[in-house]
Amino acid sequence: MIRSLTFYVLLSCVLFSKNAHPIILVHGFLGWGKEEVGDLNYWGGENDIEQFLLNKGYTVYSVSLGPVSSTYDCAIETFYQIKGGQVDYGHDHSKKYNIVQRPKGKVYKGLYPQWDDENPVHLIGYSFGGLTNRMLLYLLNSTLTNEDTDELDDSELLGTSMKNWIRSITTMSTPHNGSTLSDIVIGAVPFTDNLLPIANLISTDYYDFDLDHWNLSKSEDESIRQYITRLIKHPAWNTKNSIAWDSSIKGARELNDILTINPDVYYFSSSTVASILDTATGRHKPAEYISMMSYPWSWLIGRSIVDMGNGQKTNEDWFKNDGTVNTISMKRPFTGKNGPEPMRLLSSSSQIEPGVWCHIGEFPFDHKAFVGHFLDDPNKINDIMRIFEEHASRLYSLP
Repeated sequence: MIRSLTFYVLLSCVLFSKNAHPIILVHGFLGWGKEEVGDLNYWGGENDIEQFLLNKGYTVYSVSLGPVSSTYDCAIETFYQIKGGQVDYGHDHSKKYNIVQRPKGKVYKGLYPQWDDENPVHLIGYSFGGLTNRMLLYLLNSTLTNEDTDELDDSELLGTSMKNWIRSITTMSTPHNGSTLSDIVIGAVPFTDNLLPIANLISTDYYDFDLDHWNLSKSEDESIRQYITRLIKHPAWNTKNSIAWDSSIKGARELNDILTINPDVYYFSSSTVASILDTATGRHKPAEYISMMSYPWSWLIGRSIVDMGNGQKTNEDWFKNDGTVNTISMKRPFTGKNGPEPMRLLSSSSQIEPGVWCHIGEFPFDHKAFVGHFLDDPNKINDIMRIFEEHASRLYSLP
């Protein structure tokens, strides 16, 4: 009887939806794919958000991208992991940044090979993954016309316009306008030095930074600490083809100049906060529920003002944060040359329409907790699962 009821619920989820397009989960900085870090899931920690949604009747896949790669490189990898084929970063891009255009080890069968304009997907990106999704949409919609480029005959993605392949983009705790933490850390110590503390947390049996295109794969006789140290010294970190630049305030603004909103795509965003106002100073301090790993970063973000370029600086509106990203940066892009993109708050009476950011809400979670990490409270874990389930249902209700 219980099994029959469960089957009926799952069947109803599909039958009464307006679409059944696959949901693609796109991770952020230092993320990983299924089974790459043992039993620890990126999406859920000790729990499994992907399997949870599958059990609810949704079609869900997750990609595994270079955890320290740029927005552009991650978008390219996302395309080929979904569609299938030999990863191709493009002739011009590869030449400019001195990377391998088609790494031999990056050939995929495709999670969803039938992906096209008649079989689109929903993209859910957490943190930096939200920028990856916006870049992928840009690349899909772009048509190269420069007669001097060598892309047209080389790349399946970069030489062709592929419109209507993405039905919706969802961003969670995404630094659309950059994170002052990136600027703070770059000003104090090299950004990549932050990779060293994780050396003792990652098993050499599982984790690799997937940098074949940098000619920087981990050797078998190399410890994870030696590998990270070698990675830090790579010249690519000093270019704009890096997560350090893309996540900075100025780097994000450059992205916002080109990654503009598409009138045919549905957009959703959600924000997180794990800091509180210190009324004595006007700054923000870490909230009680923040993880110890995020505590010092939250404290720094909560009182730091950085240069935005063009004679502008951030202000007190940027102090509120979730331990990694400024909360103000998560709702929608607003620093590009075209100004703030259109947005409305989600409510029971609001109509969801394409070409407008629909802000789902602001949630009291540490940045990493929003995908299930550092959570021991079963109620909090249930809250996370409910947020994902409700949004999956929202996506399937789109026309």
